[in-house]
Amino acid sequence: MKNLVILVITLQLFSCVNSSHTKEFDTNTALAKAYFQLHEEENAEAMFEFLHPDMQWHLPGYGSEMGNIQDIKNAILGYHNEFEDIKFTADYWLPGVDTKTGVPDGSTRVYGTWNAIHSNTGKKVTLTAYHSFEFKDGKIFNGGDWFDLGGMMNSFLNHNQEIINVVHMTSNVSEAEVEAFSTMYQNTVNNLEPTSLSFRFTRTGENTVTLIERYKNSEAVLLHIKNVSPGGLIDEDFEMFQKVFTIQNMTLYGDVSESLKEAIEPFQIPTTYVPVIAGYSR
Repeated sequence: MKNLVILVITLQLFSCVNSSHTKEFDTNTALAKAYFQLHEEENAEAMFEFLHPDMQWHLPGYGSEMGNIQDIKNAILGYHNEFEDIKFTADYWLPGVDTKTGVPDGSTRVYGTWNAIHSNTGKKVTLTAYHSFEFKDGKIFNGGDWFDLGGMMNSFLNHNQEIINVVHMTSNVSEAEVEAFSTMYQNTVNNLEPTSLSFRFTRTGENTVTLIERYKNSEAVLLHIKNVSPGGLIDEDFEMFQKVFTIQNMTLYGDVSESLKEAIEPFQIPTTYVPVIAGYSR
């Protein structure tokens, strides 16, 4: 009889906990759906209100580390810059579970498909995806995106239009400060500009650094210039860039458009343009 009473009490407690987590799952799923709706509307500022300041997020780029709130903001702005007519269709929403107990914990996850138009090429996007959401204080606190970001962006590339920019610079701060800033800056560009193919800072001597940038085409470089210009998405980061480094000169390899040359001119950086004869990129 004693064991039966214990069993009944245990089942009642489990039922109460499960009921609480079911309500929490319903609430959090509604929040996640509202968050995606704002993504479709490209309302970045409203999306930012859903983010917990201490959040950690799994980014979809190969080799990416867990992102913080600023990384997610940059990624959102990058998607809105690159795509239009964004639409998410859910296959199904599922309750998340505690990995230790297997009991629902109130988190939510979804399998579905993103559809959009790539603004620069006009190509249609159909991307299967998985997303998970954990909430804290009514804000997105943990989770991530799982989809083939690299494959999607690769589908838009015409490597015959690739632009490589080699920037020679001197550094104005300590090696540790150079390393910390370079890590932050390349991470910001990586999350914000999917059409930037590569961004590498290399130490080439005492107080000298060479930055090698690869872009899918001239339009991708123009996007970067827009972002670093006054009022751009990373204009403050670029102001710091100019304190950390002094740009001596740069060389652009590829068939650079006249509009890009005009955009570079106001920066008054000694620039050499080297056209392509033949070649390929992978």
